[in-house]
Amino acid sequence: MKQMWRVGAAVLLALGLSACSFIEVSESAEAVKLASYDDVTHCKKLGFTRTQVLSKIGFIERNAETMTAELADLARNEAVAMGGDTIVPQAPVEDGKMVFDIYRCR
Repeated sequence: MKQMWRVGAAVLLALGLSACSFIEVSESAEAVKLASYDDVTHCKKLGFTRTQVLSKIGFIERNAETMTAELADLARNEAVAMGGDTIVPQAPVEDGKMVFDIYRCR
C-alpha cells in the first residue's frame, strides 16, 4: 500500500510540473516578436539559436504547447543577446528541441 501511494504521488508531481514553466524571460525579451517567414522579408537575419527543454518528466510526456512556449521564451532571451527583435521557428518542436532564426526588423 505504501509503495502504491509513492507511485501515485510521483505521477501527480510529474503531471503538475509538466504544466509549469520555469523559463524566465528578461524584460527586454518580452518585446521580441514571434513571427513567420512572411513577416521578415525586409528584416536582417542575425543568426539562429537551438533551444531545448525536457520532453518528458519521468515517463510522462510533456504538453507540446507548453514546450513550444518555453522554447520560444528561451529563443527570445537569446535574440536579445544577439541584438534581435524577432524570432521565427524553423520547424515544430521535436523531442523537446526547436531551432529559431533571429532577425532585427525594427
